[in-house]
Amino acid sequence: MRLAKADCPLARVTAFKRGPWPGIYPPMLYFIETSVINNCASIAVMTTLGERVKTERKAKGWSQAELARRVTRAGYSITQGGIAQIERRGDTEPKSIVQLAQALQLSVNWLQSNRGDKTVGVSLAGDDDDLSLAEGGKRGRRAGAAAASAAARAASGRPPLQVFASAQGGSEGAMLLSSEPVSWIPRDPRLEGIQEAYGCFVSGDSMEPAYERGNLLLVNPSSDVSPGDDCVFLRETADGSRYVLIKRLVRRNEASWTVKQYNPAKTYTLSRREWQKAHLVIGKYNRAS
Repeated sequence: MRLAKADCPLARVTAFKRGPWPGIYPPMLYFIETSVINNCASIAVMTTLGERVKTERKAKGWSQAELARRVTRAGYSITQGGIAQIERRGDTEPKSIVQLAQALQLSVNWLQSNRGDKTVGVSLAGDDDDLSLAEGGKRGRRAGAAAASAAARAASGRPPLQVFASAQGGSEGAMLLSSEPVSWIPRDPRLEGIQEAYGCFVSGDSMEPAYERGNLLLVNPSSDVSPGDDCVFLRETADGSRYVLIKRLVRRNEASWTVKQYNPAKTYTLSRREWQKAHLVIGKYNRAS
């Protein structure tokens, strides 16, 4: 956790050593925690996903076991030990990222990348509200997404862009794409007028350094793709699951896509019968440093 700098004479400061520190405070001090008075304080910067989970859990007064219970109710079975691993592993993204964000009442975008509004797309629920997708969670999430969509439209003046979460979950390093948008953001001008456009998060490392874990890809599914383009290759299964690969297109024919990745470097072939679609990546938003 990095130390933040406070310029706030009304904040009570808790640090490793007691003052006074001549020439340092007041008015400026490097600190670990602050108790806020009159809304005047700064907070320590949470640099990893694990730190964000731990900080938000503690802010709610929950134990690791309680958070595990809530994530399980949101649709992903996990134990207290699993939560402890997430908090220790730093930026290693868990497969439960969507349910974890829902349980903590946070935006998936913010939890993954520390960017944007912490609660965009989130329907805030009370402590006793049902978090289960099977028992009304989808309805609440759609309502939250609708509110976030309206906010994004107001911010940019353009129809907002839907954003899907992803998690490692398939062969060849494929990512499993969420079935519904987890957030809405102001639409990039390059995607104006393209109703089907979307954003999705990178959860793997096979295309580093071009695309890193936590980057938000901007995708145009309506555009034709050509050799040299970076693409999201899509495989849809009978149960409605959507798997995607992010690769560079080398060549194409009626039967296959020949693609390239960078980490580790290799070129290989994807069957077009299995990987039915290729969507053009037109840009990305980098994760927060």
